[in-house]
Amino acid sequence: MKQDQVGTIVGSSVHLTGSIKDSSDITIFGSVEGEVNSDTKVIIEDSAYVKGPVTANEVILSGFVNGTVNAKERLELNASGTIKGNIDTDDLLIHSGATFIGKCNMPDKKEGEPISNKEDFEAEVEDEVEEEKNDKDEQEE
Repeated sequence: MKQDQVGTIVGSSVHLTGSIKDSSDITIFGSVEGEVNSDTKVIIEDSAYVKGPVTANEVILSGFVNGTVNAKERLELNASGTIKGNIDTDDLLIHSGATFIGKCNMPDKKEGEPISNKEDFEAEVEDEVEEEKNDKDEQEE
């Protein structure tokens, strides 16, 4: 295996205090207190505990995170996984049995920007319902 394909692995008996940043994948079996940042993928295994923000294109979480998770492309929260913190992602999969305590921010697929508050969301839903009603009325005519 080439050196540039090997990412960072935090073993199950390792307790790391500080930040991890890698352009390759990061896999955590132990515990990390600090920022975890990968340009590609972060995998947090069943035995892992992370206290701090996690940032990557893709995050696969089976362990515990106490902090924000920014998965630019995709976040998968497996049944054994727990997040206590906010999520920011384009694509979210939460398996049955998982625990998520926080808020989730996802961009509006139509506009490419997140809905910033409850009032904006409710107004958008009302607009879409009204458009569907108008379309239905036009079809009936």
